[in-house]
Amino acid sequence: MPEARGIAMLGCRNSVPKGRPSGFCAGWVFLATCLAILGALPGTGLARTADETPLPPPPAPRPAKRPTPQPTTTPPLAKPAPAATSPTAASVAAARADRLARMSAVRSWGYQLNGLKVEDAARSPYDLLVVDATTGLAADRPFRPDEVTSLKTKPDGSKRLVVSYLSIGEAEDYRPDYFSTEYMTEDAPDWLLHENPQWKGNRIIRFCTEGWQKTILGDDNGLNIYNSIELSPLYRLIELGLDGVYLDRVDVYSEVKKECPDAEAKMVEFVARLAAHARKKNPGFMVILQNAEELLAHKTMIDAIDAVAKEDLFYGVDYSQGANSVEAVRSSIANLKRARAAGRPVFVVDYVKDRGKISDAKKKIESQGFIPYIGPRDLGALWLPGVNF
Repeated sequence: MPEARGIAMLGCRNSVPKGRPSGFCAGWVFLATCLAILGALPGTGLARTADETPLPPPPAPRPAKRPTPQPTTTPPLAKPAPAATSPTAASVAAARADRLARMSAVRSWGYQLNGLKVEDAARSPYDLLVVDATTGLAADRPFRPDEVTSLKTKPDGSKRLVVSYLSIGEAEDYRPDYFSTEYMTEDAPDWLLHENPQWKGNRIIRFCTEGWQKTILGDDNGLNIYNSIELSPLYRLIELGLDGVYLDRVDVYSEVKKECPDAEAKMVEFVARLAAHARKKNPGFMVILQNAEELLAHKTMIDAIDAVAKEDLFYGVDYSQGANSVEAVRSSIANLKRARAAGRPVFVVDYVKDRGKISDAKKKIESQGFIPYIGPRDLGALWLPGVNF
């Protein structure tokens, strides 16, 4: 840069004051020369003049090039795994199959609700016994678990089913767990209706109320809704070790249609609810429906029960010893065969005393594929085959 140096020297001579040392001028020349050199370098911006075109901005950075995807081999689709069966559904189905298998093995049955002596009943030959575990003992007290256990073994060592009677359509005044003397006053619960004229001390129930249903079932844990300490009537039977429950007065629905609109459907729902509530505690717990065989037209009822029993099929529907009408017999048999077709056994009891009628009833019951029992109407004794009928 000789021209820059010359310009710097000229400026130095003209601008340095007199009397300053010559080194000052040399330093000034050096600085001016450096600035001139820097201004001439491209990209510094110091050599740009007013008429120079601005430099274009640097190009934007190019995005990184994506790697070329390598060809891959798609694996063959695996066959879908079979749909898993819900453990709950499987266990429910298995429990139902087991209940029906055990019930279908029954070939004989006995029925005593009053004055029962455990040792006598245990000696009976029956495959199934229906007892009243609350008030049915001659000792006038509820059954103990060990007594239930002893009834479950037949004299030959084979197993026997033992179920307990439970009325869900009437309240008996001798059952203090849900009936008290206060119920005879204006403080009676809304589910308690009039007395059954055929059975003193038994009060008809407005079964469709939640109050009555929870009286029988208890709360969600099966506890008595009145004290939350004791078990409900239903759960007490389960706790005793009984195999199931024998439901009576299901047919009350036909007597309280005014108090329970849509009574038929509501009774079916009640029985199904009871069965489900019991099996939540014991999946093997059996439910036997007594009478109300017309409700077997409902699949929900069939699904809820394990067997059906019928009183007075051929004799005594009017509480006499007379034969029932052909029409009544035919209608009942048609309904009972719905249960048979669904794999549910049918048990029949006729309360007749005359030897000829006993023989006739037994023969007719067996001819339909049903299992007979003949006994006294008050169910205060256990009649035996070959002895009483």
